[in-house]
Amino acid sequence: MRILVVNVNWLGDILFSTPALRAIKKKHPNAYLACLVPPWGRVVLQNNPAVDELISFEENSFFTTIWQTKSLIGLLRKRGFDTAIFFHRSKTKALAACLSGIRRRVGYRYGFRDFLLTEGHSFPEGRIHRIDFFLHLLRKSGVEANGRTLDFFPRQEAEEELRTLLGRQGAGLNAPYAVVHAGGNWPLKRWPVSYFVEWLRLFFDRFGWKIFLCGTTKEQPIAKSISSYFPNEARLISLCGKTSLDTLAILLRGAQFLLTNDSGPMHLAASQGTNIIGLFGPTSPEITGPVSKGPAVVLRKDTGCEVPCYFRSCDYRVCMDWITPHEVFQKSVEMVEGKGLL
Repeated sequence: MRILVVNVNWLGDILFSTPALRAIKKKHPNAYLACLVPPWGRVVLQNNPAVDELISFEENSFFTTIWQTKSLIGLLRKRGFDTAIFFHRSKTKALAACLSGIRRRVGYRYGFRDFLLTEGHSFPEGRIHRIDFFLHLLRKSGVEANGRTLDFFPRQEAEEELRTLLGRQGAGLNAPYAVVHAGGNWPLKRWPVSYFVEWLRLFFDRFGWKIFLCGTTKEQPIAKSISSYFPNEARLISLCGKTSLDTLAILLRGAQFLLTNDSGPMHLAASQGTNIIGLFGPTSPEITGPVSKGPAVVLRKDTGCEVPCYFRSCDYRVCMDWITPHEVFQKSVEMVEGKGLL
């Protein structure tokens, strides 16, 4: 049996799919399982034991996509897949699977894509977590879940790479530390910089730990803005843009907790069993909340707005502004006390 899983595009969503990949491999242990992912998404699954092959495909401009789709059809035909499971809603990828001769094509009904599927299923009723959204599709196709925890397997060399990186910063992994991720896909998902600054002041007054700021290169301005309030604070170290996904996973695995907005690093931390304090505004914890192997606390205010809203701008921003630094600090203390680290 040769199975192709057409995966999703975001870091969090790819991680959310790992329980489903695990379930497929348990149901069909001798099957050849390949995943179709965007090029940057390969690293999320490159060491996953459930996955036998990663195929890269990215939809760009209209004409580029036509050429890429033609190449994809040829590649899939050569691979000889007999089943395709679509976690992604892409019509282009469904068309490619159809034209490549994959006989069984399983996915949710979505617009005119329906006729490209041999097994089209209705979306589940009500609001469910993205993990369960993928598992629901599998159950409809005869595959039962094998747990809900997320999987990410860093490269073996990642720990040594992280130690080298931290050594250049005058830090290490032996003393207790926490990690902060102040970024997010769009501004409304981000707790205000001034709130992170106030939380850090409260935390440094109480604890002697180092705090590592993490994030992508694009999020460096956020980290620089926060760091500018602590010009002489050796305990605050920015690693924004300096870690790979593998080294970030190792950093999170050793952290006492992660303070974060709703973001990819939150779900990466969940896969490593890290304690999590997650700050939610316009997105819903019911849909994208942390499903961690360790304790996870979600802070969210009921503002009367419809959630999730996914607006890119808002005149009020109260959903994040109403979560106060003192409230978050108190949750941090409770989490630390719960681990007996005071």
